[in-house]
Amino acid sequence: MTRCNWLGLAATLVLASAAFPAHAQMTVAQMSVARMDGSQMDGSQEGGLQPDEIPDVITVTDQIAAIQDRPESIDLVPARETRALVHPAEALNGVAGVNIHRGSGQEHLTAIRSPVLTGGAGAGSFLFLENGIPLRAAGFANVNGLFEAGTEFAHQVEVFKGPGPAEYGSNAVHGLVNVVTPGPGDGHRATLIGSSRGYGRLTIGHDVTETLRASISLAHDDGFRDDSGFDQQKAELRYRDQHGAWDLDAIAALNNLNQETAGFLQGPDVYRDDALRLTNPNPEAFRDGRNYRAQVTLSRDLAGRTLVLTPYARRAELRFLRHFVPGQALEKNAHTSVGLQTALIGQDWSIGLDGEYTDGALYEFQAGPSRFSFVQGLHFDYTVKASVLAAYAQKAFETGRLRIDLGARGEYTHYDYATRAAPGRSGRFVRTPDRTDAFFTLTPKLGLTYAAADTVTLFARAARGSRAPQTTDLYAVVQNQEPGAADVETLDSLEGGVRFGRGGTRFALTAYTMWKDNFFFRNAAGFNVVDGKTRHTGLELSFAAPMTDWLSASGEWAVADQRYDFDDPSSGIRDGLTVDTAPNTLGTMRLSADFDRIEAGIEWRHVGRYFTNEVNTQTYPGHDIFVARGAYDLSDGLRLFGRIDNLFDTRYADRADFAFGNERYFPGRPRTLFIGLTAEY
Repeated sequence: MTRCNWLGLAATLVLASAAFPAHAQMTVAQMSVARMDGSQMDGSQEGGLQPDEIPDVITVTDQIAAIQDRPESIDLVPARETRALVHPAEALNGVAGVNIHRGSGQEHLTAIRSPVLTGGAGAGSFLFLENGIPLRAAGFANVNGLFEAGTEFAHQVEVFKGPGPAEYGSNAVHGLVNVVTPGPGDGHRATLIGSSRGYGRLTIGHDVTETLRASISLAHDDGFRDDSGFDQQKAELRYRDQHGAWDLDAIAALNNLNQETAGFLQGPDVYRDDALRLTNPNPEAFRDGRNYRAQVTLSRDLAGRTLVLTPYARRAELRFLRHFVPGQALEKNAHTSVGLQTALIGQDWSIGLDGEYTDGALYEFQAGPSRFSFVQGLHFDYTVKASVLAAYAQKAFETGRLRIDLGARGEYTHYDYATRAAPGRSGRFVRTPDRTDAFFTLTPKLGLTYAAADTVTLFARAARGSRAPQTTDLYAVVQNQEPGAADVETLDSLEGGVRFGRGGTRFALTAYTMWKDNFFFRNAAGFNVVDGKTRHTGLELSFAAPMTDWLSASGEWAVADQRYDFDDPSSGIRDGLTVDTAPNTLGTMRLSADFDRIEAGIEWRHVGRYFTNEVNTQTYPGHDIFVARGAYDLSDGLRLFGRIDNLFDTRYADRADFAFGNERYFPGRPRTLFIGLTAEY
């Protein structure tokens, strides 16, 4: 494609230029010396950074940097907005261009400069990380991936919009979310929160020693719908110390979720029906998930450069009833991974080699009677062994006020699939004979930042995001799909904008356009489309400004136009139709008041109208809801806080779609009071 010739040129330039070093910047691994994952920095490094020097800092790239200096569109969610979270969507939907549809309990579907995506597209288009390591192997991702992260005790959450940086490959297509958890030195903190509808959570972060921190979250929810709710436990140990020439940062984490799931309500505007909106047509549905993760980051000086080695291991297990499709089969999937990230970093360049091996499996069985082509009995039972090898390089050039960033990543993915059930067809399900598949992706990046003034930065970026197919895209095959037909999905993005910052006033305006090829998705009839094309254009605005000494305003607004760029007669899709579940407008506006020990605020959340099917005949009208917040400092270390969600008790849908001939909804939570207490001791 001629529009992408610049990408190949950028890749050649960066790979050729990465060998020119200079003096080293602070790296992610050196956070053990200059702590930026808590409320303090110990200043033990000579010339160490101070909190007021970097008000907005990202950590997911090799080089820690202020957002103002980056060509990407990046937003940060600070700890004060994560500690009272019931669901990650509550904070992330306050980022311009992000739209997370909540399902039942901790379930969700994600959109970042995209429609809300489901299935393999929903799992594979967004990369979810914790402390820089993907929560799941790339080909084994989970559309509900954020429930596995420690957002409840996070120091901050970093959101990259559009293709991710060169350090990350598959799944960093439409965006990337990195949850940064606190380490030793963050102090002792406990938060207890409860609601008027049976939600309760205790979160504790404690410095066991100067080098060891423990974080834990215990949550219970009765659910606001019949026969729903969940229990969830999260825990993390983080150890930091220096051993000889090496700085060491070791993390062990686990997550356990046991959820009773409420299914879709079906019928026109049923989310408005007071007699039905709190009912649950699928009381038998559930979701149980366990995750175990460990990583160790080792860093040291190497002839004026920094060498970083991060070995890691993970285990993910998920068991759930597929309540959202006819037949409601039981699915069990699991995978075990080991991997290594490496980086050699100079002042304005870095290179790295990454490798990962995964052993995964999927089993799907329908115990209930056949419904349409969803037949009773075994659907799938297979294993996949996956190997991923990647190399990346990036280089920055500065001339006067202009900075040029070049980066590229090459990634090779190999799948070895074996079926444990006899190959053949069972209803709509096709069990593929044993096979292997391999994919290569090259994702160049080119960024420009220009300091137009001390307070104004102009930026522009051209980048490619790409992903190998999810293993379910390739091997959980349904009729009308050829085994192995899914190909590498590629998204090319152009964006530019301006940032302004002075004192407490911030402003950012970004425009973007993107084209996606080989879009793999599941249509409203439940069949896979393997070669879709879409185009995405949008404008994003965010601001924060003091209005008086005690009153401030902030907000985010996004306008987007997202359309199909191909014809698919089997789905009724025509070139130019709007992609379903893609609102034209999304926004959040806030007013906040701060009176010494008292804080109060009101928030307006807006979701615009969107189509719920591909042929643009079914719509959801959108909604506007309000949230009231308040906090009172009882003492220097004790804070009482509360909020009222859905202040005016609006009847709305967290998710609306159209599938299998039915309008389907997850109703939004009714008006709910949350109240909590945070103690720092």
